[in-house]
Parts: sequence; C-alpha cells; structure tokens
Amino acid sequence: MQIKKVVNHGNSRWRVSTYIDGRRKQRFFNSKKLAVEWINLLRVDENSGSFWSDISTEEQRDIILAYKLAASKGLSVYQCLLQTPPQLDLKPPPVSDAILEYQEVIKQRSLRPRTLKQSQHNLSLLAEEFGNESVHCVTAGLLEKWFQRRNWKRSTIDGVIAKIGPFFSWLVREEYIEKSPSSSIQRPINDDCAPPKIFSVEETVKLLTTALRLDPPFAKYFAIGLFAGVRPHEIERLDEKDITERYIEISAANAKCRKRRLVNVMPNLKEWVKVSPKTPLKNKRRRKLALIKAADISWSHDIMRHSYASYHLAHFCSADKTALEMGHRDTNMLFRHYRQLVTREAAEAFWAIRPQLCNKD
Repeated sequence: MQIKKVVNHGNSRWRVSTYIDGRRKQRFFNSKKLAVEWINLLRVDENSGSFWSDISTEEQRDIILAYKLAASKGLSVYQCLLQTPPQLDLKPPPVSDAILEYQEVIKQRSLRPRTLKQSQHNLSLLAEEFGNESVHCVTAGLLEKWFQRRNWKRSTIDGVIAKIGPFFSWLVREEYIEKSPSSSIQRPINDDCAPPKIFSVEETVKLLTTALRLDPPFAKYFAIGLFAGVRPHEIERLDEKDITERYIEISAANAKCRKRRLVNVMPNLKEWVKVSPKTPLKNKRRRKLALIKAADISWSHDIMRHSYASYHLAHFCSADKTALEMGHRDTNMLFRHYRQLVTREAAEAFWAIRPQLCNKD
C-alpha cells in the first residue's frame, strides 16, 4: 500500500494506492489521518478490501466516524455495538389476531367471571373497529375518534379504557408495540355535573318496608347496601361469618379491588342483619325488580352506595372516615362521584331507620 499527498481536481488530497482482489485500487481522503485509518481497517482482514469496494463513500465515512467516536470512548466499534441497548423486534400482527392471543392469556388468570366477561366484551368492540389494522397503527387519536363516533360519555370511556388498557400493556410486554396508546388518550371533560342519585329517607323506608313484608332476605341485602355501603356483588359473596356485631369484613377475594376492608356496623344495621339468616342467592334480578316496582321508587346505578356515602358524610362530618369505610384510597373519589348534599337532620333520620319503624308502617 502507498499513501501520498496529491492534488485531485484542484484540491489537496491524500491518495491510498493498493491492490484488492488482484486489481489496483485508489482512494482519496481529505486528511492523512483518515487515509491511515482506512489502511488500518484494510489490514484487519484480508477480505475487507472487497467490503470497502462494495459500499458507497457515504457509508465509508459513517464507518470511519463510528470508529472515531468509539476511539474517543476508549472502545472499539464492536464494543460500542455490544453496549448499545437492543431495539425492539416489532412483529405487529393485526388487532384481531392479537386480541385472540390475549384472550387466551387472560383466561389463565384468576379473574372473576364478571370481570372476564366485561373485558371480552370491550375487546370484541375493539376488534370490530380495528380488527384489520396492525396493532402498531392504533394510536391514541384513533381511539379518541372511536369514542366520539360511538358518542360515549366520560364514564363509559373510563370503563372501556380500564378494560382495553391491559391489552395494550400486554402488547408492549410482548414487544409488538413500543408504547401503549391508551396512556396518551385525552379524555373529554366530564360535563355531567349533576349530583349522584340517592334515596330520600322516605324512599329508604318504603323500600325496606316492602322488602321486609314481601322478601325478608332482600331486606337484609338492601340494608347492607344502604347502611354499610357494600357493593351489590360484594354483598352476594358475603358469608355469615363475615358479618359480626361490630364489623362486616370484605375479604380481598370478595372486594372489587382485591383489597380487604372492614366496615363498621352501625347500630341500626345490627338489627337489619337479623331479619333474615341469608341474603338472596336465586332469581335476584327478578325479585329485586319486583320489590322496586312494589315500593314505587326509582332506582339508579350505585344508588345504595351513593346514599350511604352522602348520609355517612353528613352524619360524621369526616370525609376521611367515609372514604376509609368505602375502601377508597383518598377523598377524591368521594367528592367526585358519591356525595350528595343532605342535611344533618336527614342523616339522623336515615341512621334511625330500624325494622321496628318499618313494621309500624
């Protein structure tokens, strides 16, 4: 190999002359240092000459720059590559195929039947909308437009995200996508400022009186929901041993969020849990609707729990205590979703509702 400073097309260059595969080759460099680096690279491997002759000048420059960068760190190019974090090997399947795979995964988890059914329903809606799209093409913006087309309210959107979010997290874990789109969704401002629906004291008496007369197990069921704020599905999972004179224990296995809590038994509830040895287990929906109709009252979602929160807060004047009894991490949920304003007098009347009062009616 020969290296020599020459004038090439009117510019000063360093020329390297050598033989590669029996043929004479020349390369020109802007500096002697670059020329020497190229010669050193050629000497590493006798076969490297053909490699260099097959790549463009731009690629050669990139390699030389990579070499210089590695040298500045006291490393070889190869060592630098070994230290570079590997990129995700993305294998984006269609959304429909990924959902089928994910459904098999969640079937192996110890999800409650209701939770599994809700997840499968929301995933089927997702597949219906984006089934033929590759998973990496589903963006937060597309999901937001999907919500808008379906005219879903904020509460519905929150519920859907809660069910499809774990699917996208699973896609990230399986390296199908780099980031979950559900984490970037801009949720609509919740303009539903109407306070939650609760039972008045009179409606509470009507409901319990009707249940006590026609279906005592449901009187116990309603009382636990109204005077302990226990969710309907948690009531159905209670055993008699979970209800004591002082507390109702919601075990982690029975709780909605899988977290154990103890709910204080109010004095009037002590009497209501004795009106029946059991809570209803069969034909619950039919029996419940019949009692609501017979009592001639209006029912809305979570109305018993909303009533409990509102009357409990008015009675004890402690948001922290009420949130703790309800199993909330803090008071934010209480003030956003559960609280209706009631007077102290109404709260006193609510917590004075006993079976004897209903029997008189």
